[in-house]
Amino acid sequence: MDVNLDKWTKDWGLMSRFFRANEIALISEKLRGLKVENVVFCSFENRFAKSGGLAAVTTNILPYLKEVNNIPNVILMTPFYPDIMDKSRLRPAGASFNVPYRNRKINAGLYEYVWNYSRPRGGSLKEYYLNADGFFKARNRMRDPYLYHEDNSSLNDDAMRESSLFFCRAVPEAMNMLGLRENIVFHLQEWQTALVALTSKEAMLNGTLKSCGAAQTMHNSYDSFIPFDLLTGITGNSLRQKISLLHDEGLTAYQIGLQLTDAPVTTVSEHFAGEFTTDVLQTGYFAPHLQNIFRSSGVYGVNNGMFTGIAPEYAGAGDVSVDEARKIKLKKRKALLKILSTYRPEERFGDLTYKGKTISNLPDNVPIVVMSGRYDPLQKGYDVLLRAVEKFDEDEIKVIMTPLTVRPSDLDYFYEVACKCRGNLTVLPLRLEKGYHELQTGATFGVMPSIYEPFGAAVEYMASGTVNIGRATGGLIDQIDPECGFLFREDAVFSTPENIRAFAETGDVVQARKTNPWIQSMADNLYDTLKKAVHLYQYKPESYYRMIISGFKKISKFTWESGAETYFRVYKKASSI
Repeated sequence: MDVNLDKWTKDWGLMSRFFRANEIALISEKLRGLKVENVVFCSFENRFAKSGGLAAVTTNILPYLKEVNNIPNVILMTPFYPDIMDKSRLRPAGASFNVPYRNRKINAGLYEYVWNYSRPRGGSLKEYYLNADGFFKARNRMRDPYLYHEDNSSLNDDAMRESSLFFCRAVPEAMNMLGLRENIVFHLQEWQTALVALTSKEAMLNGTLKSCGAAQTMHNSYDSFIPFDLLTGITGNSLRQKISLLHDEGLTAYQIGLQLTDAPVTTVSEHFAGEFTTDVLQTGYFAPHLQNIFRSSGVYGVNNGMFTGIAPEYAGAGDVSVDEARKIKLKKRKALLKILSTYRPEERFGDLTYKGKTISNLPDNVPIVVMSGRYDPLQKGYDVLLRAVEKFDEDEIKVIMTPLTVRPSDLDYFYEVACKCRGNLTVLPLRLEKGYHELQTGATFGVMPSIYEPFGAAVEYMASGTVNIGRATGGLIDQIDPECGFLFREDAVFSTPENIRAFAETGDVVQARKTNPWIQSMADNLYDTLKKAVHLYQYKPESYYRMIISGFKKISKFTWESGAETYFRVYKKASSI
């Protein structure tokens, strides 16, 4: 991966509004001498509290950052969620400490987890879990760290913002307590940690830390408005006075953090980086308020590596033949059909049958389509696939969906289509206790009709020997090509701000999107692509199995080593004034 950082220049757009000239000079002096000796990866997801792909990143890339670049110390700094995590896996990490927050002293502590890793070579690193009464009170059956109030989005946003502000204020104090006070690079993930770019600078001015810089990775453009009266609650007297003189009501976390970061802003795939300033979904809906910042400083794509290895059934996949791929695939298909015939948790609904009888006798030429992952009506496109499924005749395809949903009403459209398409669709709205491997390896096609996709799981399907069908967006474009899968896209004429806004406003009742021309076109083009893929599978089987083999070759291009090397170059930019 060759990410050109040569044209990047530091753009501290807010520095003069937040800091005095002598303070800026002192911060600049400290940054000029900065060495990359301590990397602090700040994330609201971790191995014990997962939502999207960020948790998988935290449990993959840290050892590579340390070992590939010979960085002396790489740690994770993340919240401890008392209602969704089991602290028996952790141990106290030293004395408690006070965090100045909203004119109070909040007592906080750290739990520690020692991660002994074997790749890229053997070693260990520490993960720290920030704990404080009244914060990080996410509570939900999915153990999602972003869900505080499942049925009230406004209260949820307020609680998330409160925990974010406290976290960003506490991180420099936590580093001081740990005795790590200089040559620190904070690698910030998502808007929840973006304000560390501010609090770490104040920490250098008040002596809490000696030298530190901040780098930001955006896994998506979700953001949060931060009123200045709340911002003053995490600042000292000098900065509080400066903020009180500002005429604005406030800025978003990214509007503040991206203009105070010390290194190039990154995201997790090359193509998604370009979409921040070219895709109408980003420019017109999610991030219009960030366009000036993006165009001034740029966003740089650093592809994720592989989240999983090649399925063991395909050992030596680089040399596997078409005939071997076919034999393995058909064997895994039979294993999947057995699971589908016997695994019937009470949450499952929708029958899979063939000619009205058991699915066990499904002929080899009837394709099995799978879509897995969390249910996010703004991103994942489950309703797009449901619309396409409605168009197929009985026994033309068989579809399995495993959406992880929050509310019972999220499943309404799934029930509707399952009734209409009896025999063709089954839904398992839960984390599978068994059968996930068989689902990944036995399916004919894995579908990702994502509305947007920073990186995505296409490489996971490829590693399992399953051909991808994905919407041409973000990281899916980086991963899927005509040699190893299929891409589709709605007709460009329907990609209008009006249609996109109407789409976003129907997140609670996705059936209302049936009349949205943008979604209609998306579903129509997915249907056409599915038909094309089915035809290839049935009438050109050798080409289908060659796609599987090409997928194994494709995924070898996505490595954590490459990403770690690029991030190190990003970190070093923090000292270039």
